[in-house]
Amino acid sequence: MSRVSLTAEAAGALAQQHGTPFYFYDLPVLHERVLRAKTALPATLLYAVKANPNAELVRSLHGLVGGLDVSSLGEVELALRCGWRAEQLSFAGPGKTPHELQQAVERGVLISVESLRELSAVAAMGKRARVRLRLNPSHRTQAYRVSMIGGPSPFGIDEEELALATEHLRRHAAAIDFDGVHVHPGGQCTSVGAFAAAAAATLDLVERLGLPVRTVNFGGGFGVLGSGEELDIEACGRRLGTMLEKFRAATGQKIEAVLELGRWLVGPAGLYVARVVSEKRSRGKHFVMLDGGMNHHLGATGHLAPEDAPRVTVMNLSRPDAPMTTRTITGPLCTPLDTFGEVELPEPEVGDLLAVTNSGAYGYSFSPLLFLGHPAPAEAVKAG
Repeated sequence: MSRVSLTAEAAGALAQQHGTPFYFYDLPVLHERVLRAKTALPATLLYAVKANPNAELVRSLHGLVGGLDVSSLGEVELALRCGWRAEQLSFAGPGKTPHELQQAVERGVLISVESLRELSAVAAMGKRARVRLRLNPSHRTQAYRVSMIGGPSPFGIDEEELALATEHLRRHAAAIDFDGVHVHPGGQCTSVGAFAAAAAATLDLVERLGLPVRTVNFGGGFGVLGSGEELDIEACGRRLGTMLEKFRAATGQKIEAVLELGRWLVGPAGLYVARVVSEKRSRGKHFVMLDGGMNHHLGATGHLAPEDAPRVTVMNLSRPDAPMTTRTITGPLCTPLDTFGEVELPEPEVGDLLAVTNSGAYGYSFSPLLFLGHPAPAEAVKAG
């Protein structure tokens, strides 16, 4: 798996320039993963901005991905500032405000509608709306660590309301430019079989819709875990390609597939780097305290992950050849929740720079940066 690397000298220079903690994003690693995904997957690739909205990173993807998956008006405006065109944006999310919907329709952003109510609302905006129907299949996929289909959900129109959605689309045909269907099964999937099962359920809904469909967005949620395990996208591409060929032959619909990836693309391209500021032994445990933690990198603490999820991998950038040991790594916050857990790593000393791997996604913008008043981390970007 392609992954960012940072030498002791380079890490020290960045710490001198930016202070600690800081995030480090390696754009060549990101771009390499984008090209791998485009080669492997028979689909138009969108970048999910929610994974990492760093402006330099978002700008760098021009010409590499087919568009952006956005989830708020703020992300729409960020994309436009970074040079993306409105028609390259796909807007999903269950709580779009009337203002957000109006702005999206007026600008020509493609909207994934999440309910019959939202479908009616965009039809009444006064300008023809570009719409993709987001659906919630009854089939539940077990291997997505965060499941978003198969049960009660704020995301998407339930499969049981498919006929009503079709009726809405026909009734409002003059006001809606219907593009296709969107199903996002969930997050952190590392099972090819689970991906294929979700894709099959999506294609079944497309066939039952009874309307011409141009595109099918199969969502994302491709997993990259802290231990380095990741979804085999080449195998997924082969499975999806076969399914699309059979569907097109059986239905005569020349649908275009879309996938929206975030974590799989950018997660391995980032590090979170913090300095060891203290250490202590307490009742059989050896604690190592960093100058940043949950406030900067909530996702790496594991509190939002299932109990069986692998813990993070931490590198000692300052002394990578030190003897291996196990330490309980914590941040500086006044809460026992501020911990990266027990980690095996080259033995750290006060002053060392440690790096949490797979930190390119759901880091800086996903964390409670204001908690306890610590400064926000810098974001350093390697462009080439």
